[in-house]
Amino acid sequence: MNVPTIAAGAIRKTKVFFPNLNGVRAIAALMVVVSHIELYKSSLHIPGIDGIKLVNLGKVGVTIFFSLSGFLITYLLLEERKNYVDINFKAFYVRRILRIWPLYFLIIFFGFFVYPKAVSPEGFWLSLLFMPNLAFCLNLLPAVFDTIWSIGTEEQFYIFHPHFFRIKKVEHILYALVLFIVLFFALDGIFKIYSHHSHAGVILAQLLYYARYDNMMIGAIAAVLYFNTKNKTFNFRFQKSFNLLFNKYVQATTILLFIAFTFAYITWLPSQGDVIISVFSAILIVNLCESATSIYTLNNSICRFIGGISYGIYLLHKIPLFVILYLVKNHMSTSSFIVQNVVIYSGTIIATVGIASASYYGYEQYFLTLKKRFQRITQ
Repeated sequence: MNVPTIAAGAIRKTKVFFPNLNGVRAIAALMVVVSHIELYKSSLHIPGIDGIKLVNLGKVGVTIFFSLSGFLITYLLLEERKNYVDINFKAFYVRRILRIWPLYFLIIFFGFFVYPKAVSPEGFWLSLLFMPNLAFCLNLLPAVFDTIWSIGTEEQFYIFHPHFFRIKKVEHILYALVLFIVLFFALDGIFKIYSHHSHAGVILAQLLYYARYDNMMIGAIAAVLYFNTKNKTFNFRFQKSFNLLFNKYVQATTILLFIAFTFAYITWLPSQGDVIISVFSAILIVNLCESATSIYTLNNSICRFIGGISYGIYLLHKIPLFVILYLVKNHMSTSSFIVQNVVIYSGTIIATVGIASASYYGYEQYFLTLKKRFQRITQ
């Protein structure tokens, strides 16, 4: 089928919309904000919230983001293949550029040239070349925007992941994704062994951890199986077992296990715990996509709004956080624990939502409008 691929208005559009997924983004973004509030309170010796290690909650939020990213990109690519036979790779990369690059490069400019801290030329060039995860491992990023490490990870993932869909059969795509994860885990094991013998091994093991391709690939595998549930593309031996996830009792059990494991994870940070978090996240995302059977929903006005601006929340929240912590540290040191935390949490969240909204509606939306010209599958 020869379908025009780039020109505006020349493409037949297919709509795929999962209304609950903005709620997932909202929760993940707020987890990161809460985590960083507690982290930087501690670094400034401002009393933290005891009883639960909220400082580790950001690790959960980032893992959820990765699992969601792998899931959604994969599902949309499968829908594009189903409706148009082929994948328009040029349009895919243009969409990613228009979504990610404008705010990403604005943050780099601010962090390296405006923010009043000493900066590293190496960190700048690594960030410019979409290797901020390596710069992060080498401690070359200013703290005010070191969250860009995960954007670099996603951009690296997008370089190779769409090319799995050159494989003709969806079944074989699934096996290729599984093989990739197996090889990734094997390489992780080798680097960890090597890390016991050299400093270079430590850096390699740390870099592979911050690659997080395994978390995204888990989301991708869930997307293939969910796509097969809805379209019956191939006979998969364990498809019926996968479809049990939509059972309301299985859903309830999964939610309880996810909450319990999240508590254990942020308390003790078990090895490979992020992999288990990503599996739980993928399962919950699949259930949220199938809203007809889901026993829970995140489709409300607050979640839609926060989720819609979550990219800005994630990248920009440290700017108001640092300002508010400075004011509390220097002007409210004698205030009570409750007053300090009310000011820090409410001030940070309100200011972050404000600045992220300004970024989204005053800057990002222009590029998002351009992005629609290159979409076959609309969301």
